[in-house]
Amino acid sequence: MNVLLILGDALRRDHMGCYGYAKNTTPTIDRLAREGVMFRNCASNSAHTAPPTLSILTGMDAVTHGIMTAQDYAPWIQNDPWRERPIPLRVLARNGYRVDGDLVKRFAPTGFTEDRPDLEGYLEAHRGQQWFYFAQPYPTHLPYNPPQAYYDEFIERGYVPGAASRARLDIVKRAMICHPTGTRAALETDQEEAIPDEAMDETHVRSSAIVDLEPEDAPGIRALYDGEMRVFDDWVARHLRKLESLGILEDTLVVIVSDHGEELMERGYVGHSSTNLNGNLYDESMMVPLILWQASGLPKGRVIEPLVSVVDVMPTILDLLGISPGEPPDGRSLLPLARGEAYTPRQTVFAEVPSAGWQRLLGDERRIRAARTADWKLICHMDLVRPEKRYALFDLRADPREVNDLYTPDHEQARVLTGALESHFGG
Repeated sequence: MNVLLILGDALRRDHMGCYGYAKNTTPTIDRLAREGVMFRNCASNSAHTAPPTLSILTGMDAVTHGIMTAQDYAPWIQNDPWRERPIPLRVLARNGYRVDGDLVKRFAPTGFTEDRPDLEGYLEAHRGQQWFYFAQPYPTHLPYNPPQAYYDEFIERGYVPGAASRARLDIVKRAMICHPTGTRAALETDQEEAIPDEAMDETHVRSSAIVDLEPEDAPGIRALYDGEMRVFDDWVARHLRKLESLGILEDTLVVIVSDHGEELMERGYVGHSSTNLNGNLYDESMMVPLILWQASGLPKGRVIEPLVSVVDVMPTILDLLGISPGEPPDGRSLLPLARGEAYTPRQTVFAEVPSAGWQRLLGDERRIRAARTADWKLICHMDLVRPEKRYALFDLRADPREVNDLYTPDHEQARVLTGALESHFGG
């Protein structure tokens, strides 16, 4: 069995048809969900790329692997501290799998062999071998600049932006980092970049711009993003056709997940912590899609409601392949849950993000942490070098958009979730 793990960067689950979106943004992925297993409530453990990506690949929570900022990443990539550890990708390699992907050498300590950005060529070259390929299509990450036909398809009827709005939307179409006045990205300073642009392809080259978005821009931003969602779906469709033409689709497990969600003007910003420098852990940023498809071995059309986490992805893959994990992961296999077997669901999931994500300036120790259950979420704004903490509490059943803060220190759910946060993060 081959594995195609597709991480769509900054995918909004609620902008996908299979998760209830009314517009036809993801017809191919919707079909995979109908024919496979869809997890309705999968939580990321951060709101920028590196921490959850490493958690997806290793089954470790971010508090275990310890890579939250660029300053954490630099010594990790330089020293390769995991070379002797039986982490999932190394376990796969020891079981005869090729372990490759697109731009994966930036995650080399997890066990990748080589960067192979041409997935179609890769599939042709290794059709007779067992492989694990990690794909990272980038359309839904800023900048959003889909084909005009897709923008036209998703724009609200009658919406015509004025000249000032068009200028702001043009910035969203060309800049990877779109941050408001009064903030500054690390990219805009002489701060050393942990992953230099020369290690990237043209879609990952960083650019930045100041833009103070207005409410009138929201329909245009949503249409641009939805257009990119269809570009992502087209990418998935093209590679499924390639697998089918090579006669190996039936022998391939397809996993679709995201590292984090994306803000689309719900709080006045676009993007996520590393792109707007005003990160948050509301559900639009924290909750992500997770879909498993396999021709046989998985139920068809099963929708899973209990909370799961991105740390569960790799343990589930190994379980489906019949391979025992190496060192015990923080995540656990979701295969029993998918098959309707005995399973004790998670009661709480956790996330953390620096306020400016990967673009934090040295000395900026602001963090946002969250504890989420099926019904409640507690968000804590804090600074690692100052004692003050600011909390917000939301009743997710009554207030799914998280706009009515119910926090008081003596609220029962506030006490429970504060204790859970302190236990998980160590105070």
